[in-house]
Amino acid sequence: MTVTRSAIHVHAGKPLTARTIFLPVLLAILVFTSTFIAGQRVTPNNSVFNIHYGFGPVIQGIVQQHRLGSIDHNYGWWSYAARMPVIPLLGAASYWLSPKASVFFLIKNFIFWLLFAYALFRLKNHYAIPDKWAMATVLLLLLAPYDLSIAGRIDVEEGYLFALIALLFSLLLTMEGWGSALTAGILIASIYLTKSSMLPLCMAVAVWIVIKHWKRNVRLIVLPIAGLALAILSWGIYMKTVSGVFAFGADESSWNGWNFYKGNNPYSYPLYPRINLDTLDSEDYAHRLLPFVPVHNEWELSHAQLALGQRYFHDNPKASLKMDLKKLFVACCDLGEAPQMTSGHTRGLVVLSNVVNHLTLACVFVFAVIGIIRRKVSEAEILALIMAFFFVLPYLAGFLYSRHMVPIYGVMALTAAVQLKRSHDQREAPPRKLNSVAPIPSPV
Repeated sequence: MTVTRSAIHVHAGKPLTARTIFLPVLLAILVFTSTFIAGQRVTPNNSVFNIHYGFGPVIQGIVQQHRLGSIDHNYGWWSYAARMPVIPLLGAASYWLSPKASVFFLIKNFIFWLLFAYALFRLKNHYAIPDKWAMATVLLLLLAPYDLSIAGRIDVEEGYLFALIALLFSLLLTMEGWGSALTAGILIASIYLTKSSMLPLCMAVAVWIVIKHWKRNVRLIVLPIAGLALAILSWGIYMKTVSGVFAFGADESSWNGWNFYKGNNPYSYPLYPRINLDTLDSEDYAHRLLPFVPVHNEWELSHAQLALGQRYFHDNPKASLKMDLKKLFVACCDLGEAPQMTSGHTRGLVVLSNVVNHLTLACVFVFAVIGIIRRKVSEAEILALIMAFFFVLPYLAGFLYSRHMVPIYGVMALTAAVQLKRSHDQREAPPRKLNSVAPIPSPV
C-alpha cells in the first residue's frame, strides 16, 4: 500500500513538460488564427441584423416581430422557410447580450471551437492517441487557412457545421452511456436544423447507431433517433402551421428549389465553378429561368423552380452528368476557389488549403480502402467515408462550392490522427508466432 501511495503522489506531483502542453498551445494557435482570419469580415459596430446570406433579416424578424422569417423584397411576401432556424436563433440570443455582430462572432467562435477541441481530445483519449499523432489534426488545419476562415464565420452554415459534425463524429465512435447518447441526439437535431442539405447525413448516422448498438446496448439507440425525429416533426409541423406546407425532404427549406435550378439549367456549366451562380439572378439572358407561372408565396416559387430544374435534368442527362463530374472535381481535386471570391496574394492561401485538403481526403480514403482489403479497417475510417458520402450527395443535386466541403475536411483531419496511431501500432506489434506443436511421445 505504501508503494502505491508513493507512486500516486509522485505521478500527481509530476510537473508539466513542454511535451504535455504543446498540443493545447497548438490548439490555441489554431483558434486564434481562425478567429483572426474570419474576423476580417466582421465590422466591429455592425448589427446582427446585417449578417449576410439572409440570416440578418431572419434574426431581425425573430427579435422585432417575434416570428421566424423575413420579408422577401423581390416579391413582397413573408418568407418563413428560406433559412433553417439554428443560426437565426443563436443570433437572436446573442442580440439580447449585444446587438453587435462582433459580439456574436466572438461568442460563437469561443463556444464552437471548444466543441471541436472536445471532439479531438475525446477521440485522443478513446484511441489512446499520443500527442504527436493528435498534433497532426491541428497541423493539417493550420496548413489550410481557407478552412479556418470558413470555420470561424458567422454568416455561413459551415462555420457551425465544422464543429457540430466533428463532435458528432467523435461521439459516434465513443458513445457508451445515456449522457453521450443524449448529446448525440441533440447534435443530430442541431445539424438537421442548421442546413437543409443535412438530412441524408443525419439519417445515415442514425442507421450507423442502430447497426452498431443493436446487439450491444439497444437503449443507446433511443435518444439519437428521438432527437432526429423530434427535429423533423417540430420543423415540419411549425412550417405547416405558419405556411401551409409540411417542411421535409425537398420542402425542408423554400430555398431548395432555388438551389436545385441554379445547378440544373443551360447556363451554369460555363460559369461553374469559378463564377458565382448567383449572377444568374441578375443576368438578362437567364431571366427565362424564372417561373412562367404565377407564384404567390415562397412554396409556389420553390416548387416552380424545382420543376424547371427537373425538366432540364430530364431533357439533358449528358449535360447534367458533366456538371456532376465538375462538382466531384471541386470536392476532391480542384485547386482553385469555387466560386473565386479571394483576390490578390491571399489567393495562394486558397491553393495551399486545397492541396492540403485534397491530399488529406485522398490519404484517408486510400488507407481506409487498404484496411478494408486487409480486413484491418477501423470504425473511424468507415464512419468518415460514410459521413463524407452522405454529406456530399445532396450537393450533386444542386451545386458545390469550396466552403461546403470544409466540415468534411475537419472530419478527415480527425481521422488522420486515428489512422496514424493505428498504423504505428501495427508496425510496432510483435510478429505473430506459430503455435508450437508438442512432440509425439515415442512408443515404449
